[in-house]
Amino acid sequence: MPLIVHSGSFSVSFKNEQPIYEHEVRCLVKESDFNLSYNPTLAVNYASGSVKDFATGSDFYTYATALGLYNDNNELLAVAKLSRPLLKDFTKEALVRLKLDF
Repeated sequence: MPLIVHSGSFSVSFKNEQPIYEHEVRCLVKESDFNLSYNPTLAVNYASGSVKDFATGSDFYTYATALGLYNDNNELLAVAKLSRPLLKDFTKEALVRLKLDF
């Protein structure tokens, strides 16, 4: 459907069609996956080589905030940000549905 703009003494018409391709990816995160931080500045005490105390206590929680999509060569193709952080622990399984429009 063309877009027509009228303003005083002239008229402009636009017509353009572009297909939008959609692809859905579902990612299952099991209870035992992604419950620890792999950020070395957060969890490692470099003096002793051990995990810092606060990262092993019951007050330490991990949150998923993004999802990375990789190809068969382990190359990062896209990063999807979650709409809100997802609390992850050893008792919860999560199914993340990602919709790609391109």
